[in-house]
Amino acid sequence: MQSLGKELKRLRSDKKWTQAFAAREIGIQQSYLSKLENGQFIPSPEVIEKLKRCYGEACFDCYLPVTTSTKVPLKKLPILSFTLLIISLMVWLCATYEIFYAETYFTYQAKQEDFLAFNVTQQYQGERFIEGDVTYQIVGERQVSRVENRFLIVTSTVCILLSIVAALLSQSHRFGKL
Repeated sequence: MQSLGKELKRLRSDKKWTQAFAAREIGIQQSYLSKLENGQFIPSPEVIEKLKRCYGEACFDCYLPVTTSTKVPLKKLPILSFTLLIISLMVWLCATYEIFYAETYFTYQAKQEDFLAFNVTQQYQGERFIEGDVTYQIVGERQVSRVENRFLIVTSTVCILLSIVAALLSQSHRFGKL
């Protein structure tokens, strides 16, 4: 930004101001003005506004720093919306059908003379199953409401709604251009 520095020096010398006086008038530190005039710093948009107010010049706009936009291009919004919708539906189905966290537990009992054992499992083993030399028989089944599944359902529902809103926004923007 060497040309900005030269322009600042020229404007200051035209007014016959010292660097300290100019810095006070602009509203910045003298050391900062010195670095601007020597091309060591790039001024922020706020400092550019202060320079324009002080020197009354409109030519400072060309020295504004170029900012890159991090916005998602609207052309990619439908693709992102569709991808989010598919992933959210998959997570919702996995939570609903207990793929990640089972909510049904089966209790089996083995009884041989004085020996009594219980086996609680998430896998249905049938009415009877043999493990080693012990025969287990089913005695009960219970449903346990897992907070993990509820969290996945709520999160996926919110994501589904967000993807629908994003799709509607991209469609309304597309129709607005026509």
